[in-house]
Amino acid sequence: MKNVVELTICGRKLVVKSDETREYVRKVEEFLNRRIDEIRQNTRVAATVDLVLLTALNLSGELVKIRDRLEKLDKRSTELARVVERLTLK
Repeated sequence: MKNVVELTICGRKLVVKSDETREYVRKVEEFLNRRIDEIRQNTRVAATVDLVLLTALNLSGELVKIRDRLEKLDKRSTELARVVERLTLK
């Protein structure tokens, strides 16, 4: 069953439906608002839309880097598993 949660992002109300728990959705809300505040403090962006877009761009960049690292780690763990398998078969 979907949970309906009313959020406030960057001062604007938003109602979302999610399969996640309310607590999880609130945690995401808090994280996003903190990141928006960080961007606001470190830039001269005044328009809310620009602020949110800049935050989305920063978070997307971080996500791409994390996914790249995860892919490299996954490949490395597969390689190591093959080495372990070969060593245990000897």
